[in-house]
Amino acid sequence: MTDEKDSGGTTTPSETASTLSDTPTSVTTAESSVSQPPAPENRVELLTKARAFLHQPQIQREDALSKRRFLAEKGLNDLEIENLMRELPAQIPSVPPRSYPQPPPSNLPVLLLGLARVFSWIVGGTAALAFIYYRVLLPRVISTFMARGLLKSHQLSLIQKLNASLAALKQSQNEMAAVLPKPEPHKEPNALAACLSIDALLEQAKKLNIEVSGVSEISLLRCAISDFRKGSESRNPTTEEVFQVLEGKIPWLVSEEGAPFEQRLWDTLSTCPLFASSTSPSPDSPPAPTDRPEILYWGYNPPVPPTPTALAESLSALSASMPKSSRDKHSAIQHALQSITDFTGYISSQMYAPYTPVGSRFGATLNPAEEEVRKEIRALKGLVLNRRTFLPSTPTRPQ
Repeated sequence: MTDEKDSGGTTTPSETASTLSDTPTSVTTAESSVSQPPAPENRVELLTKARAFLHQPQIQREDALSKRRFLAEKGLNDLEIENLMRELPAQIPSVPPRSYPQPPPSNLPVLLLGLARVFSWIVGGTAALAFIYYRVLLPRVISTFMARGLLKSHQLSLIQKLNASLAALKQSQNEMAAVLPKPEPHKEPNALAACLSIDALLEQAKKLNIEVSGVSEISLLRCAISDFRKGSESRNPTTEEVFQVLEGKIPWLVSEEGAPFEQRLWDTLSTCPLFASSTSPSPDSPPAPTDRPEILYWGYNPPVPPTPTALAESLSALSASMPKSSRDKHSAIQHALQSITDFTGYISSQMYAPYTPVGSRFGATLNPAEEEVRKEIRALKGLVLNRRTFLPSTPTRPQ
């Protein structure tokens, strides 16, 4: 049980175990040193040796029971042992051996190893992705961009060609349209131009399934002026009188839905050159005095037919010089010629019919088809005889 101190003054657990194992040896050595003197010792010398024995460092660390048992074996009584034990200094309690658990191994190497693996995976994955991108994806992306650029340039060239062709077509159309007749800006529909009254105009529009809002404004205003002149001795109407006639014939104009159409009528009356305004009711009447407020009277001037162009005149001449079609002409002997043609075809078809003996026909009834053919032959024969009888006789030429 003896503990030896190292250079730092501390005792290791292995040294403590060796000291405890060597305790009987040290006690035996001390016993032999006490019992070996050749001469008998007195009690004082025995006590002195026992005191020196107890003050030895290795003995002081032993427990009190072992010390008492050893001194008793050497011949000391209990009183002497008690006195010697009291003389010993207070023993410091022995420090138990350090038996702390070993600390767990550090996780730093494992952590570093894991970080190294993760870093290696990241680097490897990045390298693989970079390889795939530069070897597989990047060439395709570059080719796609190049194809798009080529396609864009091709489309631009096609658009330029199209613009050039459109410009050439527009120029040629302008050159060709110069000889064509100009469209009339204020022309009425042909179906409504022949109407001379509002009633006839509305009736014609009803036949054509045209609503009142779809009727030409020029036709309505013209018919309104014509209706007013019939009942007022050829006097031109004023603006109010024109719209009174229209509202009397078409009550729809007074409603809210007809207000926009009535505004269109007024715009047409005031802007169309076919309707002329004057301050006198008729061309023959004297002008109104200047002290009266100015009143406008409206009249209708029919449009002058445009002068036909050279192309229209050449087309008219060409149409007049073309021969008329002979499909509608019917000659006097056309029916007889058609009948003879049909009869010739019938005879030709009967020539290749199968032969039937003549004797077998006598006393036998004919079938319906043969009877029908016989009737047709008789009717055709009578028609030919009648035509020959009633044809006009042609005069004979003198020899």
